[in-house]
Amino acid sequence: MQFVEKDNIAIKEKGNIELIDLNSIVKFESDKNYTNICLNGGRMIISSRTLNLFEKLLLDKKQFMRVNRSEIINLNHTIFDNSELQIAGKKHSIRISRRRGLAVAKRIVNFSKMNQ
Repeated sequence: MQFVEKDNIAIKEKGNIELIDLNSIVKFESDKNYTNICLNGGRMIISSRTLNLFEKLLLDKKQFMRVNRSEIINLNHTIFDNSELQIAGKKHSIRISRRRGLAVAKRIVNFSKMNQ
């Protein structure tokens, strides 16, 4: 059972349903038929739902964007610097698929203009 209501998403983990604030989610990362949900405090939640389901659930949430086959990122937790997309506070860059490259660049520019 997953659903999005206002600024929260309900995630079922180990038989318990937990409401997670969308702003605390850094990214969703695919792991075969599971999804790792990375939170800004370093905590990770493992969901038995696929990344495609989360993409559909978050379709109207403008801060989330699928950047490649295995990741949906929260644009509020990213930094675009020197043509690289990075998660704030992390050393590694996020790989952007060639097919989504132009759409990601446009979305980042529009998102940053909206939040200024």
